[in-house]
Amino acid sequence: MIVYSTIQFGLQSGHLILLYLYFLFILPTVVFMSETLDNFNNKDDSVKIKKMVLAALFAALIAVGAYIKIPIGPIPITLQTFFVLLAAVTLGRNWGTVSVIVYLLVGFIGFPVFAGGNSGLGILFGPSGGYLYSFIIVAFLCGWLSDIFWKKARSKSAENISKKSANDSIIMFGIAVLGSIIILGVGTVHFAFSGSIPIGTAFLSGFVPFFAGDMIKSIAIGVVSPSIIKKVNFKNF
Repeated sequence: MIVYSTIQFGLQSGHLILLYLYFLFILPTVVFMSETLDNFNNKDDSVKIKKMVLAALFAALIAVGAYIKIPIGPIPITLQTFFVLLAAVTLGRNWGTVSVIVYLLVGFIGFPVFAGGNSGLGILFGPSGGYLYSFIIVAFLCGWLSDIFWKKARSKSAENISKKSANDSIIMFGIAVLGSIIILGVGTVHFAFSGSIPIGTAFLSGFVPFFAGDMIKSIAIGVVSPSIIKKVNFKNF
């Protein structure tokens, strides 16, 4: 009971209807945006389809994660960052970024998919705006780092790839930690400037309270992501 009273889901009936429309919207949007990827035609078809579907799924999960929150101040802790980072390391630079962009686009046009059921471009100028646009930076950077690591793994034999490796989890954990620090750093700086708050105060309010939770999320990503990545990226795995 304590957990359920602390974690607020906030899924009101009106929001559920809008989220349903959102889920209908994201997959066509992902398909449309896929045409902008430079290497779209160079990917294996089965991998391409998997990533397209997962990009839509992660966009939805990021939205759902915004509703699962722990209120500790002006900027609540949510599961958004977990799904953003998981999308980045799982889907890589291109599709991970597409997933985040689709999520942000539907929020900007009016769907209540941001934390607290908020939407619209105005959210970018609020205290949590920096965290939102940092998602794109992190999806691109962490996805790129993940691509580099797994490209090297692809050169290994299928037998080696199929083996569970602690190194895989450590690397994914490290990438997630880097992404978390970037999100918190960019978000904190924006929080300070948007509210004319001293950077030290903003750091204590916008960085410190979230760091431990983000490390737990990073550990979870390190544990679960390697198996998902291998299923998505390696044919016949």
